[in-house]
Amino acid sequence: MIEPGTPGAQARFHRLASTLGLVFAPPFQETAGTLGQSGFEVGVSSAEAFLRIAADAWPTRAAAPPKVLTLPTVTLRKGLGASLELGAAVSWLANSQMMALSAELRWALLDGFASAPDLALRGWATRLVGAQDLDLTAGGVDAQLSKSFGVLGMMKLQPYLQGGVEMVNALSRVVDFKPAAENPQNPTADEGLFHSISFLDNRYLRAALGLRVLAGVVVLGVEGNLAWGTNAIEKDAAQKNFIRLWSGAAHLGFAF
Repeated sequence: MIEPGTPGAQARFHRLASTLGLVFAPPFQETAGTLGQSGFEVGVSSAEAFLRIAADAWPTRAAAPPKVLTLPTVTLRKGLGASLELGAAVSWLANSQMMALSAELRWALLDGFASAPDLALRGWATRLVGAQDLDLTAGGVDAQLSKSFGVLGMMKLQPYLQGGVEMVNALSRVVDFKPAAENPQNPTADEGLFHSISFLDNRYLRAALGLRVLAGVVVLGVEGNLAWGTNAIEKDAAQKNFIRLWSGAAHLGFAF
């Protein structure tokens, strides 16, 4: 006999998976203008995600959910010419085995005009690795706006603004819901799967505001992010989750 599911379990899985998908969105911290065909930039970032999640939606019951998640990240940008640019990032969730691999493709519609800001469109995707019971993929598209200002002929200030949408897809592997209370006659009675969370049914708005300082080849940057959205826990279901995540990141890079 298969045991019935726990009411609210799917809602908690939806909140956890969606929150992690938003947490792992990569902080590329870049302007809308490209680096040019021969240019590239490498950098390291430290992102801080500020959680607001209930204790019963967090997988570790021995302690309360953390207030802040820290994600060290290594990023790489490479100009391709024709106003195109590729980017890649590797992020690690501190004090865990989870990492995320990210990639982006950007196209600058306006790039390097003195009388107008730079404008670019971007598509990106992130794949989570190292999570034993969770298969998580996130991706999104956004628009970017930035402008460079020279300061005393020694450095450039580069404020930028981004806005777009992120989608989170999540699958669970077979989960033992009661590992401490096995039924010897039917050991798999307490095992099961959460219902899948689909990209198209799990969408969030994202906005970022940042500032880069470019002095020679050295790049310093700070960025603030906000992601939010209300989505049905299951397709065509009346029950919904509202999720909002604030995050910030600091960046040190070298542009050539």
